Amino acid sequence: MHALTQPVLNQVTLAPSHHNPLLAYLIDQQSLVLLVFTFGGMLLFMVLEQVWPRRRSGEIPIAHWLTNWFLASLNFFILFWLTLQLGQSALLRSYFPDLGVYGRFHPAVAIAIMVMVTEFVQYWMHRAFHRFGLLWRIHAVHHTDTTVDTTTSHRTHIVEAAINTLAMLPVFFVLGAPALVLVFYQLFRVFAVLLNHSNISLPEGLDRVLGKFIVTPGFHLVHHSSESTCTNSNYGTVVPWFDRVFGTAREVPNNDSASMSLGLEYLREHRDSRPDRLLLLPLMWRRWGLPGLRRD
Repeated sequence: MHALTQPVLNQVTLAPSHHNPLLAYLIDQQSLVLLVFTFGGMLLFMVLEQVWPRRRSGEIPIAHWLTNWFLASLNFFILFWLTLQLGQSALLRSYFPDLGVYGRFHPAVAIAIMVMVTEFVQYWMHRAFHRFGLLWRIHAVHHTDTTVDTTTSHRTHIVEAAINTLAMLPVFFVLGAPALVLVFYQLFRVFAVLLNHSNISLPEGLDRVLGKFIVTPGFHLVHHSSESTCTNSNYGTVVPWFDRVFGTAREVPNNDSASMSLGLEYLREHRDSRPDRLLLLPLMWRRWGLPGLRRD
Protein backbone atom coordinates (compact mmCIF):
# COMPACT_ATOMS: atom_id res chain seq x y z
CA MET A 1 0.00 0.00 0.00
CA HIS A 2 1.00 3.50 0.61
CA ALA A 3 3.51 4.37 3.02
CA LEU A 4 2.13 4.22 4.34
CA THR A 5 0.91 2.98 5.07
CA GLN A 6 4.10 1.10 5.22
CA PRO A 7 4.30 -0.74 8.58
CA VAL A 8 7.09 0.36 10.89
CA LEU A 9 8.47 -3.09 11.61
CA ASN A 10 11.65 -2.10 13.35
CA GLN A 11 10.97 -4.14 16.49
CA VAL A 12 9.97 -7.42 14.85
CA THR A 13 13.42 -9.02 14.90
CA LEU A 14 15.39 -8.27 18.03
CA ALA A 15 18.70 -9.60 16.70
CA PRO A 16 22.07 -8.80 18.27
CA SER A 17 24.10 -5.94 16.86
CA HIS A 18 26.22 -6.54 13.77
CA HIS A 19 30.01 -6.75 14.15
CA ASN A 20 30.46 -3.92 11.62
CA PRO A 21 30.17 -0.61 13.56
CA LEU A 22 28.13 1.12 10.83
CA LEU A 23 25.74 -1.80 10.41
CA ALA A 24 25.52 -2.19 14.19
CA TYR A 25 24.48 1.46 14.46
CA LEU A 26 21.94 0.98 11.69
CA ILE A 27 20.34 -1.90 13.59
CA ASP A 28 20.50 -0.35 17.06
CA GLN A 29 19.19 3.03 15.87
CA GLN A 30 16.84 1.76 13.19
CA SER A 31 13.91 3.82 14.41
CA LEU A 32 15.92 7.02 14.15
CA VAL A 33 17.34 5.97 10.76
CA LEU A 34 13.86 5.23 9.44
CA LEU A 35 12.57 8.55 10.78
CA VAL A 36 15.37 10.52 9.08
CA PHE A 37 15.07 8.51 5.87
CA THR A 38 11.30 8.99 5.70
CA PHE A 39 11.08 12.71 6.37
CA GLY A 40 14.47 13.58 4.93
CA GLY A 41 13.59 11.63 1.81
CA MET A 42 10.31 13.49 1.56
CA LEU A 43 12.16 16.81 1.70
CA LEU A 44 14.60 15.67 -0.98
CA PHE A 45 11.81 14.61 -3.33
CA MET A 46 9.97 17.88 -2.69
CA VAL A 47 13.05 19.70 -3.98
CA LEU A 48 13.33 17.41 -7.01
CA GLU A 49 9.68 18.03 -7.80
CA GLN A 50 10.44 21.71 -8.21
CA VAL A 51 13.31 20.94 -10.61
CA TRP A 52 11.70 18.24 -12.79
CA PRO A 53 7.91 18.48 -12.29
CA ARG A 54 5.56 16.21 -14.20
CA ARG A 55 2.60 18.47 -13.48
CA ARG A 56 3.17 22.21 -13.15
CA SER A 57 1.17 24.41 -10.81
CA GLY A 58 1.39 28.14 -10.31
CA GLU A 59 0.67 27.99 -6.58
CA ILE A 60 2.64 26.64 -3.63
CA PRO A 61 0.40 24.10 -1.82
CA ILE A 62 1.39 24.98 1.74
CA ALA A 63 -1.85 23.71 3.31
CA HIS A 64 -1.56 20.47 1.36
CA TRP A 65 1.99 19.90 2.59
CA LEU A 66 1.12 20.71 6.21
CA THR A 67 -1.81 18.28 6.19
CA ASN A 68 0.23 15.43 4.76
CA TRP A 69 3.19 16.07 7.08
CA PHE A 70 0.85 16.10 10.06
CA LEU A 71 -0.65 12.73 9.09
CA ALA A 72 2.81 11.33 8.37
CA SER A 73 4.06 12.36 11.82
CA LEU A 74 0.95 11.06 13.58
CA ASN A 75 1.14 7.69 11.84
CA PHE A 76 4.87 7.27 12.31
CA PHE A 77 4.90 7.78 16.06
CA ILE A 78 1.70 5.87 16.79
CA LEU A 79 2.87 2.92 14.70
CA PHE A 80 6.29 3.07 16.35
CA TRP A 81 4.61 2.64 19.74
CA LEU A 82 2.31 -0.11 18.42
CA THR A 83 5.07 -2.19 16.83
CA LEU A 84 7.28 -1.69 19.87
CA GLN A 85 4.59 -3.27 22.02
CA LEU A 86 3.77 -6.09 19.63
CA GLY A 87 7.35 -6.80 18.58
CA GLN A 88 8.42 -7.37 22.18
CA SER A 89 5.41 -9.50 23.07
CA ALA A 90 6.61 -12.93 24.12
CA LEU A 91 3.05 -14.27 23.80
CA LEU A 92 2.78 -13.11 20.20
CA ARG A 93 6.21 -14.44 19.26
CA SER A 94 5.40 -17.84 20.80
CA TYR A 95 2.85 -18.49 18.04
CA PHE A 96 5.50 -18.36 15.31
CA PRO A 97 8.41 -20.70 14.50
CA ASP A 98 11.89 -19.94 15.79
CA LEU A 99 13.35 -20.64 12.36
CA GLY A 100 11.54 -18.64 9.71
CA VAL A 101 11.66 -18.90 5.94
CA TYR A 102 14.83 -16.84 5.84
CA GLY A 103 16.74 -19.43 7.82
CA ARG A 104 15.81 -22.27 5.44
CA PHE A 105 17.15 -20.83 2.17
CA HIS A 106 20.18 -19.13 0.72
CA PRO A 107 20.03 -15.39 1.63
CA ALA A 108 19.50 -14.32 -2.00
CA VAL A 109 16.59 -16.74 -2.40
CA ALA A 110 15.19 -15.77 1.00
CA ILE A 111 15.23 -12.06 0.13
CA ALA A 112 13.47 -12.76 -3.18
CA ILE A 113 10.83 -14.77 -1.31
CA MET A 114 10.41 -11.98 1.23
CA VAL A 115 9.85 -9.37 -1.49
CA MET A 116 7.39 -11.56 -3.38
CA VAL A 117 5.40 -12.55 -0.29
CA THR A 118 5.18 -9.11 1.29
CA GLU A 119 4.29 -7.34 -1.95
CA PHE A 120 1.74 -10.05 -2.80
CA VAL A 121 0.04 -9.51 0.57
CA GLN A 122 0.17 -5.73 0.18
CA TYR A 123 -1.31 -5.95 -3.32
CA TRP A 124 -4.35 -7.91 -2.16
CA MET A 125 -4.80 -5.77 0.92
CA HIS A 126 -4.81 -2.68 -1.30
CA ARG A 127 -7.46 -4.27 -3.49
CA ALA A 128 -9.51 -5.09 -0.39
CA PHE A 129 -9.45 -1.43 0.65
CA HIS A 130 -11.03 -0.61 -2.72
CA ARG A 131 -13.46 -3.54 -2.66
CA PHE A 132 -15.19 -3.32 0.73
CA GLY A 133 -17.25 -0.30 1.75
CA LEU A 134 -15.96 0.22 5.29
CA LEU A 135 -12.34 -0.20 4.21
CA TRP A 136 -12.87 2.19 1.31
CA ARG A 137 -14.12 4.91 3.66
CA ILE A 138 -10.81 4.63 5.53
CA HIS A 139 -8.64 4.38 2.43
CA ALA A 140 -10.44 7.25 0.70
CA VAL A 141 -8.43 9.65 2.88
CA HIS A 142 -5.45 8.79 0.70
CA HIS A 143 -7.41 9.41 -2.49
CA THR A 144 -8.86 12.78 -1.48
CA ASP A 145 -5.56 14.42 -2.38
CA THR A 146 -6.06 16.46 -5.56
CA THR A 147 -2.41 17.56 -5.56
CA VAL A 148 -0.52 14.28 -5.73
CA ASP A 149 3.15 14.56 -4.83
CA THR A 150 5.66 12.77 -2.64
CA THR A 151 3.90 13.90 0.56
CA THR A 152 0.77 12.05 -0.59
CA SER A 153 2.62 8.82 0.18
CA HIS A 154 1.98 9.49 3.87
CA ARG A 155 -1.54 10.90 3.58
CA THR A 156 -3.05 7.85 5.25
CA HIS A 157 -5.67 7.41 7.96
CA ILE A 158 -4.17 6.05 11.15
CA VAL A 159 -6.69 3.17 11.16
CA GLU A 160 -5.50 2.04 7.73
CA ALA A 161 -1.88 2.27 8.83
CA ALA A 162 -2.67 0.20 11.95
CA ILE A 163 -4.55 -2.44 9.93
CA ASN A 164 -1.59 -2.81 7.58
CA THR A 165 0.83 -3.09 10.48
CA LEU A 166 -1.24 -5.74 12.27
CA ALA A 167 -1.61 -7.71 9.05
CA MET A 168 2.07 -7.57 8.13
CA LEU A 169 3.59 -8.35 11.54
CA PRO A 170 2.73 -12.09 11.34
CA VAL A 171 4.14 -12.20 7.80
CA PHE A 172 7.47 -10.84 8.98
CA PHE A 173 7.51 -13.15 11.99
CA VAL A 174 7.03 -16.18 9.71
CA LEU A 175 9.66 -14.94 7.25
CA GLY A 176 12.11 -14.55 10.13
CA ALA A 177 14.53 -12.25 8.31
CA PRO A 178 17.45 -10.80 10.33
CA ALA A 179 17.07 -7.27 11.62
CA LEU A 180 19.60 -5.91 9.13
CA VAL A 181 17.68 -7.32 6.16
CA LEU A 182 14.42 -5.90 7.47
CA VAL A 183 15.98 -2.47 7.95
CA PHE A 184 17.30 -2.34 4.39
CA TYR A 185 14.00 -3.63 3.04
CA GLN A 186 12.08 -0.97 4.96
CA LEU A 187 14.38 1.77 3.66
CA PHE A 188 14.01 0.54 0.09
CA ARG A 189 10.23 0.40 0.48
CA VAL A 190 10.08 3.94 1.87
CA PHE A 191 12.20 5.16 -1.04
CA ALA A 192 9.99 3.37 -3.60
CA VAL A 193 6.76 4.80 -2.16
CA LEU A 194 8.16 8.34 -1.96
CA LEU A 195 9.32 7.99 -5.57
CA ASN A 196 6.13 6.59 -7.08
CA HIS A 197 3.96 9.28 -5.45
CA SER A 198 6.33 12.07 -6.45
CA ASN A 199 5.49 14.72 -9.01
CA ILE A 200 8.69 13.99 -10.94
CA SER A 201 8.96 13.64 -14.70
CA LEU A 202 11.30 10.78 -15.54
CA PRO A 203 12.74 10.44 -19.06
CA GLU A 204 10.48 8.13 -21.05
CA GLY A 205 13.21 5.55 -21.62
CA LEU A 206 14.18 5.45 -17.95
CA ASP A 207 10.53 5.24 -16.91
CA ARG A 208 10.03 2.29 -19.27
CA VAL A 209 13.07 0.38 -17.96
CA LEU A 210 12.40 1.11 -14.27
CA GLY A 211 8.74 0.25 -14.77
CA LYS A 212 9.62 -3.39 -15.31
CA PHE A 213 10.99 -3.66 -11.78
CA ILE A 214 9.38 -1.00 -9.57
CA VAL A 215 6.27 1.17 -9.59
CA THR A 216 7.15 4.47 -11.28
CA PRO A 217 5.47 7.88 -10.76
CA GLY A 218 3.71 7.64 -14.11
CA PHE A 219 2.33 4.16 -13.39
CA HIS A 220 1.07 5.03 -9.93
CA LEU A 221 -0.37 8.42 -10.88
CA VAL A 222 -3.03 6.57 -12.87
CA HIS A 223 -4.23 5.02 -9.59
CA HIS A 224 -4.92 8.53 -8.27
CA SER A 225 -7.08 9.57 -11.22
CA SER A 226 -10.58 10.81 -10.40
CA GLU A 227 -11.96 8.27 -12.93
CA SER A 228 -12.96 5.06 -11.15
CA THR A 229 -11.67 2.83 -13.97
CA CYS A 230 -8.22 4.23 -13.28
CA THR A 231 -8.54 4.35 -9.50
CA ASN A 232 -9.39 0.66 -9.45
CA SER A 233 -6.14 -0.30 -11.16
CA ASN A 234 -2.36 -0.16 -10.61
CA TYR A 235 -2.57 -1.33 -6.99
CA GLY A 236 1.11 -2.24 -6.67
CA THR A 237 2.99 -0.35 -3.97
CA VAL A 238 6.57 -1.24 -4.84
CA VAL A 239 6.45 -3.66 -7.79
CA PRO A 240 4.00 -3.71 -10.73
CA TRP A 241 4.23 -7.46 -11.28
CA PHE A 242 0.99 -8.50 -9.57
CA ASP A 243 -1.01 -5.85 -11.44
CA ARG A 244 0.23 -7.39 -14.67
CA VAL A 245 -0.37 -10.98 -13.50
CA PHE A 246 -3.91 -10.32 -12.24
CA GLY A 247 -4.95 -7.94 -15.02
CA THR A 248 -5.23 -4.71 -13.02
CA ALA A 249 -2.41 -2.84 -14.78
CA ARG A 250 -3.51 0.19 -16.78
CA GLU A 251 -1.19 2.21 -18.97
CA VAL A 252 -1.87 5.85 -19.81
CA PRO A 253 0.33 7.92 -22.17
CA ASN A 254 2.62 10.40 -20.41
CA ASN A 255 0.86 13.40 -21.92
CA ASP A 256 -2.53 12.18 -20.71
CA SER A 257 -1.33 11.32 -17.20
CA ALA A 258 0.26 14.76 -16.84
CA SER A 259 -3.10 16.45 -17.41
CA MET A 260 -5.58 14.02 -15.83
CA SER A 261 -7.87 15.06 -12.98
CA LEU A 262 -6.68 13.64 -9.67
CA GLY A 263 -8.41 12.82 -6.39
CA LEU A 264 -12.08 11.90 -6.13
CA GLU A 265 -15.09 13.42 -7.86
CA TYR A 266 -16.22 14.51 -4.38
CA LEU A 267 -14.38 15.95 -1.35
CA ARG A 268 -12.52 18.43 -3.51
CA GLU A 269 -12.93 21.59 -1.44
CA HIS A 270 -10.02 22.97 0.57
CA ARG A 271 -11.88 22.34 3.83
CA ASP A 272 -12.21 18.64 2.92
CA SER A 273 -8.44 18.29 3.30
CA ARG A 274 -8.28 19.66 6.83
CA PRO A 275 -6.65 17.08 9.13
CA ASP A 276 -9.65 16.97 11.47
CA ARG A 277 -12.07 16.24 8.62
CA LEU A 278 -9.80 13.58 7.16
CA LEU A 279 -9.53 11.79 10.51
CA LEU A 280 -13.32 11.95 10.96
CA LEU A 281 -14.10 10.96 7.37
CA PRO A 282 -14.80 7.22 7.95
CA LEU A 283 -17.19 8.03 10.80
CA MET A 284 -18.94 10.91 9.04
CA TRP A 285 -19.21 9.30 5.60
CA ARG A 286 -22.97 8.73 5.61
CA ARG A 287 -23.76 11.90 7.52
CA TRP A 288 -21.94 13.91 4.89
CA GLY A 289 -23.94 12.10 2.18
CA LEU A 290 -20.95 10.61 0.39
CA PRO A 291 -21.40 7.88 -2.25
CA GLY A 292 -20.56 4.21 -1.88
CA LEU A 293 -17.87 2.13 -3.54
CA ARG A 294 -16.35 3.37 -6.78
CA ARG A 295 -17.04 0.64 -9.33
CA ASP A 296 -15.43 0.36 -12.74
